[in-house]
Amino acid sequence: MAEKEREVSESERILLTPKHLRSAVWRFFGFWSVKGEIIDKTNVICKLCKKPLLYHSTTTNLRTHMQSCHPEEFSRECNEEGPALKQSRVTTFYTSNTTPLPSAKQEEITQKLTEFICKDMRPISIVDGEGFQNFVRALNPRYNFPSRGTVSNRIAKLYDCTAKSVKELLNNRSVALTTDGWTSLHTDAYVTVTAHFISDDWEIKNYVLKTEELREKHTAENVSECILQILGAFEIKPESVISVTTDNAGNYVKAVESHMKRPNIPCLAHTLNLAVCKGLRGVRSIETAISKLKMTAAHFSKSAVDSYLLEKKQKQLEVKSDKLINDCPTRWNSTYDMINRALEQQAPVAAVIFEKKMSHLELNTSEWVLMEMVKNVLQPFKTATEALSTDKYPTASAVLPLQHVLLMQLQPNSDDSSAVKEMKMKIAADLQGRYPNEKQAFMLLNTASYLDPRFHRLNHLPEEQKKQVRAKILSELTTIMEEAKNERTDAVKQPDARKKTALSAMGNLFDDVYSQTQSSSEESIKALEHEMDMYDREATLPADENPLSWWQKSCGMYPHIAQLAKTYLTIPGTSVRAERVFSSAGNIVNKKRSALAADQVDRLVFLTNNM
Repeated sequence: MAEKEREVSESERILLTPKHLRSAVWRFFGFWSVKGEIIDKTNVICKLCKKPLLYHSTTTNLRTHMQSCHPEEFSRECNEEGPALKQSRVTTFYTSNTTPLPSAKQEEITQKLTEFICKDMRPISIVDGEGFQNFVRALNPRYNFPSRGTVSNRIAKLYDCTAKSVKELLNNRSVALTTDGWTSLHTDAYVTVTAHFISDDWEIKNYVLKTEELREKHTAENVSECILQILGAFEIKPESVISVTTDNAGNYVKAVESHMKRPNIPCLAHTLNLAVCKGLRGVRSIETAISKLKMTAAHFSKSAVDSYLLEKKQKQLEVKSDKLINDCPTRWNSTYDMINRALEQQAPVAAVIFEKKMSHLELNTSEWVLMEMVKNVLQPFKTATEALSTDKYPTASAVLPLQHVLLMQLQPNSDDSSAVKEMKMKIAADLQGRYPNEKQAFMLLNTASYLDPRFHRLNHLPEEQKKQVRAKILSELTTIMEEAKNERTDAVKQPDARKKTALSAMGNLFDDVYSQTQSSSEESIKALEHEMDMYDREATLPADENPLSWWQKSCGMYPHIAQLAKTYLTIPGTSVRAERVFSSAGNIVNKKRSALAADQVDRLVFLTNNM
């Protein structure tokens, strides 16, 4: 073909575009031909610049040449004024933005939207927000937004589905509860109940059962009825409740102990806060210094000018730019936080007070020294509260050991001033009486401590009380073993549909005689005592280790004690879980949604905490 091309003169050659090449780009290209016959089918010629290009049955390189060398002609002819393409572009197979989504995909996105609203505590009206709709359309313009009513219905269905799952998880389980009361911005009163248990994988699970509106007066009787109704909604029998942790409110304590007949566990965090408040009250020098700190914090929170001046002094003195903290009697450790922050910001605050001539807010040197000593006394209480502010690890087992440690640290020493000694004595006296020996909670908490490998030596108890705890545990283990044996006996006595054999007849003949000999109650008690002795000889687990991880590895060595540990280590030592529920409820029932119906509040709080 090349030889033929050399013999043909240039004037005889013409550019030919075969008719079957219908793409618009071919109007700019052709093959050299003579008398209608193509000379070379591997090269095409640009009609604008006569440049040859390789051709391998696609037009990619042709389009690239036009876009790079002749962009204006290509844009004008092919995109604007050119005829419609005979061959469809790939993009024509894409779905149009106006085409609705498949029903399955639409349903999936709506479900995720409902979960987003519940989990992140967003208002249902977010589906009508222009900004939110623009954001979703940028992700998927074909999504059809549901109405508020649709989302409300989806929330109700999601609640029913989740509540059913929670009910199945709690079926036939021993659970520990926490409960507390809360009042919304709309002055609606609610009672919240949370349930806790340890799973088969030795993990603590907790669920918010209900946030029930209580319209009647919050008497012990009404509170107990409300709690029992919540338990009934989840088919939890009152006798399967191990204990109920409350914040020491008299009506809740009476509701649990007198009406529900269940052990009440006082919240340790709240107990420590009450003890500290009583210790600080009545000590004149401490009250005077704390009063000045409170007035100083209040002044800077209200004066924007002095706040800016404080920031300026902090930068000049190279002190961290933190705002002062004010004391709040109901907020745990707020007095410690206020004193600690005031000591950190002492220099810049003093500079502002001096410049503004606010001498009534100024603490003298002896008062600052006193505040430093008070801070050191309160620091262990802050640490103890933080250590128990968790719902992932056992906390009830640490309550009495922590009380013992704190009481030891409250012993007066020679360096203490008279004011600090008096404060220590008042805190210790109040803390000592919070968990009396005659209360049911005392033995319950000691049992939990024994079953926790961090505290199983019971070093916080005298020898006589240690023996009482061990005797109680041995009695419970014996009861568990007897119940298990009775269940096996009942299973054997049930009629068997299988065909009788000579061996089965032999078993029926000798079973009663020999099984009683092998499974006598004395041998069972000896086996349990041996198991407890082995457990007592175990090395103490470090306090910062997770006892549930230890039990997961050791439950095979101590099967009966492990069964008891799974029950008692469930108990929460604080009502932190219920307090956190109120934090989420406060975000849900805010100023813009203060008129939410009680049922909707319950659903949203439930889903926010349980999804």
